[in-house]
Amino acid sequence: MTRAAKLLFSLLILILFSSCFEPEEFPETPRIEFESINYIERDGLDSLILSFSFEDGDGDLGLNDDVNDLLAPYQIYSLVIDANDSIVYIDTENVTLPLYAAPVFIASLDNGQIQRIFFTEEKVLFSETDSRPPYDCDNYELVESDTVYVARNEFYHNFHVQFMQKRNGEYNEINFAEIFQSEDCDLGNFNGRIPFYDPNGREGIITYSMLSQLFRLSFQDDTIQLRFWVYDRNLNRSNTVESPDFVLRDLL
Repeated sequence: MTRAAKLLFSLLILILFSSCFEPEEFPETPRIEFESINYIERDGLDSLILSFSFEDGDGDLGLNDDVNDLLAPYQIYSLVIDANDSIVYIDTENVTLPLYAAPVFIASLDNGQIQRIFFTEEKVLFSETDSRPPYDCDNYELVESDTVYVARNEFYHNFHVQFMQKRNGEYNEINFAEIFQSEDCDLGNFNGRIPFYDPNGREGIITYSMLSQLFRLSFQDDTIQLRFWVYDRNLNRSNTVESPDFVLRDLL
């Protein structure tokens, strides 16, 4: 074999060998899969523990609680303001149309007070009409003694989960606040923030715990399914995953 042939043969072997170890490519939109569900009863809060795997091509899955991840587009909500940049409350009478949504930043002051700063320069059109609904948790926020009209931000939580109750072969989402006739807007909302724990994390398994006293009170013997999805930092939404049906008593 000539020197040129040997060189060509060695190059081909090197290329083939290198191709065997090329990193696997993942799409930039996250993809998730169900792994497991566990349930732990405690004297105080019970814990429902969901594990799921993820793949994310650019490794940007996760949010922290620092300032940057509390500003738009990750703010908790936007304040609804009128054309004069005045905050709209549930009982505001004189509103100048149209209405806008201005991202809010919530800061804790040294004296223990909470300050809400809204950014009029980032406002977007919210409504051409004033069609404020009656009070509910989706459209209003209690701020001290005032009830403020708000636009909730889907992207504040990067993990979203729905509890589905199966009866007669049909699934219906559980509304905990409605079941217990409570006006507590946090009751039964198990959405949350997956932390940005690994800048190179393109695949792995995430364990998400949901704590509540409501599980055994509301559906301990019922057939339940979880439906969940995630957002990455670029606001790409993953596929929606459905867990297998389960009964809490069977998980103990």
